[in-house]
Amino acid sequence: MRRSVIGLLGLALAGCFQPTWRSVQPGQPLAPDTVILVGSITSDPPFQQHGLPRACGGQWVNGHYEPPGKVVFVQETDGNVMAFFTRDLSEPWDTEHRTVPSRYDWAYLPLSGHFFVEIPRTSRLHLRGVTYVTNVGGRMFELPARVDISPKDRVVYVGEIRVHRGAERRAEFVNALEGARRAARERGLDALLRAPWSVRLLHSTGGHPSLGQEWGDGCGGGKGGWKRL
Repeated sequence: MRRSVIGLLGLALAGCFQPTWRSVQPGQPLAPDTVILVGSITSDPPFQQHGLPRACGGQWVNGHYEPPGKVVFVQETDGNVMAFFTRDLSEPWDTEHRTVPSRYDWAYLPLSGHFFVEIPRTSRLHLRGVTYVTNVGGRMFELPARVDISPKDRVVYVGEIRVHRGAERRAEFVNALEGARRAARERGLDALLRAPWSVRLLHSTGGHPSLGQEWGDGCGGGKGGWKRL
């Protein structure tokens, strides 16, 4: 059964939806059956989570009035995006209908700085899309890319993910390895620095735009106020 992103965001805000993959912590040893994904994500224009205007009034929910823009950031939703991954492309990512594949893994990726995420060893990984929370609700877009991982890889640098969200929507994946190694050193991730690093940049999945249209909560849009931004 495919799952609604709005429902997943609601669970995350309620503290009930936990990432399947977590960030590496200082002093944590490298497990033999895992790989560490390293990279960063940037956006032009920047992701904005706070201070967004809402063009409509509130609504009645369960017998009481909810004012517009009433979103409480919990866990790590503030300052991070939620990135979804699958092992194959057997199920589509459907932004317009707000659904994601039924089988997926996900992790928080920081809006500022680098990510160091521990994942089970696999030969290929597909990045499917991104969702994030704002003060007026949820937003999501497809970001189809993949990375191939060698059986001997320990730390895999997948690049700086640059998403251009203006008129010419596109994604690019840039090698900025030294900045990532410097960030690992500053965080005290000594085990990562002692292990060999492999540069295996993400690349866009063939047959798809490198960056899908962005949809989010709004007024006067589609079902439930969901509209293309």
